[in-house]
Amino acid sequence: MDVRFQFDFERALAAMVYIASKQVSGLDMYKLCKLIFLGDKLHMVRFGRPITGDAIRAMDYGPVPSEVYDALKGLTASAENARVLALSEHLTVDRHYEHPRFALKHPVDFGYFLSASEMNALDEVIAAHGAKGFEELYALTHEMAAYKQAWEQRGSSRNPLMSFEDLFTNDSDAIAGAKEEMLEDYEMRQALHAD
Repeated sequence: MDVRFQFDFERALAAMVYIASKQVSGLDMYKLCKLIFLGDKLHMVRFGRPITGDAIRAMDYGPVPSEVYDALKGLTASAENARVLALSEHLTVDRHYEHPRFALKHPVDFGYFLSASEMNALDEVIAAHGAKGFEELYALTHEMAAYKQAWEQRGSSRNPLMSFEDLFTNDSDAIAGAKEEMLEDYEMRQALHAD
């Protein structure tokens, strides 16, 4: 089964802003994307659903939440669209670095968009990986079974989609039953949306 989720930009925005509120050092696009991915993954293997619902692509530098990546690229390039405007309301871009860094503009109440379990997952990811640099995050994410599986089977696809099911493989944080719950929920969503 090829499980997919509906991307929720409001939740993704809240997650990005939440991470920025924690004053993570060197918070550039690469690190922010990795922390979002790791937060989605941790929440997925514990509760059977990601935080953002973003599709994860296996790219040269590791797993990347594709919609989050596109929005951040737009922000650093000063593009003008609804997502970039929403991001620019909450995040500043410091272009004094080779890779622009993000910081929080003003405090935000996250409780409206993120659940306690989602904030806890992000807190755990920030505590475990927020101080890591590019090389450490690269090594960590390239060793994940889900990334290896997608990368090795990419065929002609330059940036193949990673399987949500594979995120559970060899993951010590996976809770018994979470994968089954994810699969059952997906089957139910598919049945409700069938013509």
